[in-house]
Amino acid sequence: MSYFYLAAATLVVVALVLLLRPWWPVSRRIASANSLPALNAAIHRDRLAELERDRNNGVLSADDLAEAREELQRQLLDDTAATEVSAVDGFSRRSGIALAIVLPLLAGGLYALLGSPAAVLPVAVQTQRASADMEQLAAKLAQKLEQNPDNPEGWAMLARSYKALGRWDDAERAFGRVGPELNKNADLLAEVAELLVQKNNGFNPRSRELIQQSLRLEPDNMLALFLGGGEALDGGRHAEAAALWERLLPQLEPGSEDARMVESSIAMARGRSGGAPSRPAKADVVAGAVMPQDEVHKGVAKAATGAAPGKPPASAAASAVSGRVELAAALKGKANPEDVVFIFARAVDGPRMPLAAKRVRAADLPLDFTLDDSQAVMPGANLSSAQQVRIEVRISKSGMATPGKGDLSGKSAAVKPGAKGLRIVIDQIDS
Repeated sequence: MSYFYLAAATLVVVALVLLLRPWWPVSRRIASANSLPALNAAIHRDRLAELERDRNNGVLSADDLAEAREELQRQLLDDTAATEVSAVDGFSRRSGIALAIVLPLLAGGLYALLGSPAAVLPVAVQTQRASADMEQLAAKLAQKLEQNPDNPEGWAMLARSYKALGRWDDAERAFGRVGPELNKNADLLAEVAELLVQKNNGFNPRSRELIQQSLRLEPDNMLALFLGGGEALDGGRHAEAAALWERLLPQLEPGSEDARMVESSIAMARGRSGGAPSRPAKADVVAGAVMPQDEVHKGVAKAATGAAPGKPPASAAASAVSGRVELAAALKGKANPEDVVFIFARAVDGPRMPLAAKRVRAADLPLDFTLDDSQAVMPGANLSSAQQVRIEVRISKSGMATPGKGDLSGKSAAVKPGAKGLRIVIDQIDS
């Protein structure tokens, strides 16, 4: 934010310097204006003397001398008048001061009117404002729908708003009020299934049923294919997961980030389909901030968190970050034993998407932890690929990894992958 204002102020100063240039040499211009009449008179005297010499030498006649003398007088009068006009038209200091004041005020006013002042606020403040605005809009929409409940599109919109805010129960109830249209719309069925996956931190019979129902209505539904692939991988049906994602791939822009991510997931599922299927554990599936919030990445993120547990490869072990998480003594009364604790690694210079994540309970603290590539949240974004990472810990009161009021948090300094012996103290209360 400070860099933006500094750059804006610099541009205003440069504009003022360029615009006020006529005001800087005021004394020099006045002196020049005062000396011009005398200089013009001296030039004309010299030319008149030269004409007199030509007349005495017989070069000019008397008539020619009289005509030349009249021409010189006219030129002298014209030069004197031009000098006076130039002096009169000179800029006043008062005008320069007025311009120096008006220009910055006008620039600031136009930016406030036409620009986006909120865009230079810190990301956390922008997020809080956006959440507050969405909460207000959702409340107004809910009030209107209660007065006019026969509005399936409105209930679906309200459900999506609640889902974006992480209000899973409210979103589920709003979807339930869509009515018979819900069972006829493949997109809505997939969205409800996605909601249940987020709410339950994994697939349950209801979400599986909704995914299949969505695919029966629309076999090429993008979100249903994503979720169906994640559910198949979660159930150890690797070949089925690859087949579902292969049906999705042609719908994505070739070479895009989404297409590359799906290709990576297909390769992962195909690689596992050659071995004995196993049901992966769900202990480290992290909802909310860990699972991307756009429809294109959610299924892939779920598939990535469904990796079968086992001994990480040598490169992952070499880049693993380990240490101990403790709760500050002053905050022990603020945490309930069943509160969810999220431990995740983020790149210092890179996206906010965690590179690795782990989920435990507050009752497990203090806890020795290890994060490595086997706990990657998304394919291709591994702990070992980062130059520097920061380990963050959050005791979530809502059960979600997204920050919330009253959460307890702590974080490490920036470290390189492979760092060991970290000590992270949860000593902050989020407001």
